Amino acid sequence: MLRQILSIVAVGLFAASASAQSALRVDLNIPALKLTVYEGDQVLATYPIAVGMPGFDTPTGKFQITHAEWNPWWHPPTHRDWARGEQVTPPGPNNPMGRVKLFFLPLYFIHGTPEGQSIGTPASHGCVRMLNSDVLELARLLHERAAPQLSERELEALIARPGATRRVNFQTPVDVTIRYDVVEVVRSEIFAYPDIYGRNNLHTENVYQALLAAGYDISNVRHDDVRAFVDRARGVKVPLIVKLDEVFGDTLAMAD
Repeated sequence: MLRQILSIVAVGLFAASASAQSALRVDLNIPALKLTVYEGDQVLATYPIAVGMPGFDTPTGKFQITHAEWNPWWHPPTHRDWARGEQVTPPGPNNPMGRVKLFFLPLYFIHGTPEGQSIGTPASHGCVRMLNSDVLELARLLHERAAPQLSERELEALIARPGATRRVNFQTPVDVTIRYDVVEVVRSEIFAYPDIYGRNNLHTENVYQALLAAGYDISNVRHDDVRAFVDRARGVKVPLIVKLDEVFGDTLAMAD
């Protein structure tokens, strides 16, 4: 009997571990100005964003979204120079936090914005901005997976009533990775993004790492081809997007 119980517990622990491995996660690449939601290796959604302007850099690292605030008030961080003189703002169309605020670090949030024109630029004081329609969609997705205690009816009510503020804790925190990769490989294309924070970190190693991360075997890649791409990409003001075979010819293959 004891052996049967231990066996059942082991199966449960394995299932929980497998579930944790396929959990929802958020990946954000600052130079790409893009936020992607994954479940395991599957892409569920991709959204354009605004990030911190130079001097107010969005932090990089691994974080967790622990709770959300729907239809938030805005309380200016008056200890910061840029917020002095600003007024507390209730929920509504002019609220700088938009429709939802997702907490991942003290004083840093993923949130909506009434300034839709800022999306796709470094424009905030460090937070991550999204279109209100996008942050509502993202928040619904996270709530369905990480805070299932909210019913569909409650979610619809929060969306329909923009003046109703409510905090919701996530039963399962959602992992967030924020990175600063100026080179990225997506399917059959290689991207080089503007170095918006002036970190001067575009090097041949970025290219090799991006290829490896995308699952390519780099053993036959010619260094001269890598160097030529870096020279071409350095200092770009808009994303440079090139087909992999235009850069590397037939030297690339997927790793086993």
